Amino acid sequence: MDYLLTLIVPVALAICVLYGNKNLGNQDAFMNKEFTRALRGACCIIVILVHIPLAYANKLQDGIGSFAYVCVTLFFIMSAYGMNISASRSPAYLRHFWRNRLSALLIPQLLVNLSVVVGFMLINVINGGGKPSFLTLVHINGYVLVLLQYCLWFYLVTLGRYFYGERTAQLMLIIGVAVSSLVMYFCFDANDWCYERWGLVWGVLLFLYMPKVKRLVKPNVQKIVAFGLLGFMLGAAYLKFKPVFFYGEYLLKIVLGMTIILLLFTLSSQRKFGNKAINFLGDISYEVYLSHHVVMTVLSSLFPLLPSGCFILITVLGTIMLSAILHHVGSFLVKRCRI
Repeated sequence: MDYLLTLIVPVALAICVLYGNKNLGNQDAFMNKEFTRALRGACCIIVILVHIPLAYANKLQDGIGSFAYVCVTLFFIMSAYGMNISASRSPAYLRHFWRNRLSALLIPQLLVNLSVVVGFMLINVINGGGKPSFLTLVHINGYVLVLLQYCLWFYLVTLGRYFYGERTAQLMLIIGVAVSSLVMYFCFDANDWCYERWGLVWGVLLFLYMPKVKRLVKPNVQKIVAFGLLGFMLGAAYLKFKPVFFYGEYLLKIVLGMTIILLLFTLSSQRKFGNKAINFLGDISYEVYLSHHVVMTVLSSLFPLLPSGCFILITVLGTIMLSAILHHVGSFLVKRCRI
């Protein structure tokens, strides 16, 4: 029964993604607003599954959740690509950069923090226990911190691109992300987004070489088979060599993730996605990413004996409901702050 209930999540997600999609016969929709919206909607649900507490985990959920690092890499790709596109299209983009970026990133984070406080209060009233500290209100998710770091680097580099040229600016962006990833791996916590932040590099390269990338991922049977076999071999190699410092744990994981993304792009680059369900998930994807831990904490505290399948299904549905509310409130506030 646990597996059947868990299976509802990927099946429902697949229906949401695939319903109404069609083959365009060209790549005009690749990485446009509707494409990335659907991609965000699918990725945010998979990320929930990787964070299910061990007490409620099962093999199906764990298998699907193992692709979550690829999903976070895709989030970073879309962020870096989108920022470069916006900067290239609008000369005034940097003028209001911080006001727009900070409001979009931090207002949802603050609302999630408030929901954490409410969640702790609910747990305290029903079960007793500790109260949230003031630090809860000012907490910033690690993913958001990486985006803020990149925003600062992007702003400084882009500000000076008139002196050293566009290509040099893009190279500086790539080097900055690569160095930060290596520093995090060798000097700090290897799990602190050092793998996924390479998505920022891929996003810059996607912006620079979009025509070539389109040719690379133009779908045909040979490419799909090639990327699929390469991904399978790299996946098997990663399982074997994961304990090997740097070469297995770091390089192999990054290359495997990029191979999976190339396979995904090859399968989807000529398709048009979009329906009310996946658009809705795409719109609330940022809130889903930030808030799913709140739902898990409250659920596991109030109903500790829930079976695995029930816990997973309720977590996903509860996160979507909470995120929809937070997004509705946050969108109003962000619009008032942005220019």
